[in-house]
Amino acid sequence: MLHQSGVIVGTMQENYSIYQKAYYRYMSFQTLNCPSCGAELELQYRHSKMVVCKYCGQTSYINAGLADPTGEKILLADYGSLLSVGKRGKLKGKTFQVLGRLRFDYEDGFWDEWLIWFDGQEYTDFWLQEDEGEFTLFTKKELSYRVPEFDKVKVANQMAINGQGVFVTEKNRATINGGEGELSFQVMPGEQADFIDGILEGKPVSLEYMPGETVFNIGETVALTDFQWL
Repeated sequence: MLHQSGVIVGTMQENYSIYQKAYYRYMSFQTLNCPSCGAELELQYRHSKMVVCKYCGQTSYINAGLADPTGEKILLADYGSLLSVGKRGKLKGKTFQVLGRLRFDYEDGFWDEWLIWFDGQEYTDFWLQEDEGEFTLFTKKELSYRVPEFDKVKVANQMAINGQGVFVTEKNRATINGGEGELSFQVMPGEQADFIDGILEGKPVSLEYMPGETVFNIGETVALTDFQWL
């Protein structure tokens, strides 16, 4: 509610939520310098563990608030995507911003995964997978149980993930081509990233055997008409 003096007045819980969000946004912004070319790297994501310089392509890990030039220099080829790092829009009515991108190569070509955040949900990683012009919005889910080894999973069979039966539709080996912008974990171009796609209760799911971590995502398909650009 707005008081006559112009000061916002509300419940303690409402005011705390406002201040908490403002504090979070303030603390999540940081500017570093690329250790290779010296360009400014503007970080907007509090949980960023890796950043790629848009000028020289230097991949750097973020350790103790500093950019460590651990990786190679790779600038991803632009194939005319609707998305780009820093772009803002609405997806099904919810405002979002693109923070970063990972590109994966596999035997049938490549696909991109865009890290985005939704306003008011900055603590949650969302990934927009783009594959041959089709989009799927994935949300990372914690794994409660150990998943089967990649080599033991068979296509057109069921596998257990978190105690639920997932029907496996695809299984393949991929390689990380490179990244762009900010990312919430540390990977290097050239590393192997095997993946399994499946269906769980009518929803697309993805299990990615990343270096050092196995990532489970549950998704929903996204149509081009679901996007609005700001």
